[in-house]
Amino acid sequence: MNKKSLLLFSILHFTILFSLQSQNTDRPNVILILADDLGYSDIGCYGGEIKTPALDQMANEGIRLTSMYNAGMCVISRSSMLTGKWWPKVGYGIKNDTNIAQKLKASGYRTGLIGKWHLNGEPNDKGFDYFFGFLGGYSSYYKGGKDYRINKKPFNNFGDDFYSTDAFTDYAIDFINPEKNKNNKPFFLYLSYQSPHNPLQAPKEQIMAHRGKYLKGWQAIRNARIKNQVKFGIINKETPLPDYPKNLPNWDTLTPEQKDLEDLRMSVYAAMVERMDNGIDKLLHALEANGQIENTLILFMSDNGTDSFSVMDDVMLKKGLLPGDVGSNYQPGTGWAYASVTPNRLYKISQHNGGVKTGAIAYWPKGIKKKGAIYTEDLHMVDIMPTILDLTNSYKKDKSISDNYVGESFSSIFKGQKFNRKSALYFQFMDNRAIRTKNYSLVEVDGSGWEIYNTKKDPLETNDLSQTLNKKTSKLDKKWLNWWKEQSNEPSYTPKSTATSIHYTPQGDKGSGRQYVPTAMPHKLKEKYSIN
Repeated sequence: MNKKSLLLFSILHFTILFSLQSQNTDRPNVILILADDLGYSDIGCYGGEIKTPALDQMANEGIRLTSMYNAGMCVISRSSMLTGKWWPKVGYGIKNDTNIAQKLKASGYRTGLIGKWHLNGEPNDKGFDYFFGFLGGYSSYYKGGKDYRINKKPFNNFGDDFYSTDAFTDYAIDFINPEKNKNNKPFFLYLSYQSPHNPLQAPKEQIMAHRGKYLKGWQAIRNARIKNQVKFGIINKETPLPDYPKNLPNWDTLTPEQKDLEDLRMSVYAAMVERMDNGIDKLLHALEANGQIENTLILFMSDNGTDSFSVMDDVMLKKGLLPGDVGSNYQPGTGWAYASVTPNRLYKISQHNGGVKTGAIAYWPKGIKKKGAIYTEDLHMVDIMPTILDLTNSYKKDKSISDNYVGESFSSIFKGQKFNRKSALYFQFMDNRAIRTKNYSLVEVDGSGWEIYNTKKDPLETNDLSQTLNKKTSKLDKKWLNWWKEQSNEPSYTPKSTATSIHYTPQGDKGSGRQYVPTAMPHKLKEKYSIN
């Protein structure tokens, strides 16, 4: 090659390199933060009393997406969120499709997953350049488990000061460090916290800061949250509110010992949410210190509503373990789940609002026009992948959605414009299912038959119109069944009852659900986390 050709080649090489670097600089970094089993109203900006200043800041300087739906259960929510398709089509745990990390990696992004996976295969084989966390559904916050990995190598360095929420935060901060990104690529980080999924475990000092606050009971907490939600503009003062669940005892009927353990249960839960927010605050400060915060899109949401079950209480008490203890495995239970999903009905695995609505936040200093706005448009986790691909310019050159995503990009919201959903939203898990259109929701819990609601007048699904709206019910039923057959490739719909599951039980709030009996604090254990 002569000198002239070499000079031209060098100019062309640096022009292409500069162009790629400029493109990468313009494209936003993306952080997808997923809480696990977090209730709709648990964080401050959605009405909760738990102190979450980092998430509140993100909401105030970003936008709240108050009608973001998930799929009611972790595996199927994540399957839809990461593929842009309904979970029956891609399979439970993503058996047969491409996920967002694979797409973004092919588009020039550096990709990382920190935290919980709970899908098929291993993250490093599914588009993630880097992985630290665990492969299964849950793990000890203090002791980890055999499924912890750094990339594909087993991780067992669980020292005395290990707490998984803190570890996930630290590894996330390390991943976004510009010194780790020698090729100047934009990054995609999927930060999948386990918090506040069971086991209910948190540092004792943080638990004790909440002890006694919840002795007022779940109805008082729910009422206070509703008051805040009205003040914030999340719900209207005139919105009909759900009736008190038939399967939940009134707080005043509980014994002092039951109230004591219930207060501890929620104190641990609150400490876990608070600790997660502490971590998000550290992440925001790291982004700011790195000069990355202006052009980093952060999406925050939960994979489903709060866990209403408490199946391990008796086993734990026989071992002398309380909520918060290392080695324990308590769940929130129906009472606090009722407060956490405020103002909605029902809980995790249900396809009613309490199970499938999440208090979502979008934060992006450079890319959000109307900061502090609240958007009430119906969105779904299935929209996350198309939206991120849109905002990162990661579709193919012809901009066509050739992968047939059923999710729809809501990128217009970031420009301060409205988003008009074109198609219905569909839901199914075990013997719970739903279809939601612009004006109606058709929902079933525990296989007990369809309920139908006019969501324009009754957004919280309080007044069942199935006895009068027979034609509408039949029409939507047919539409849902056609969807199920097409997506699942099944000839018919055969639900699996929650009554046969070791993890779940019927939870309907109008009579079909199992009665919740709060566990009492044993006298011999009450000094462990004594309020006085």
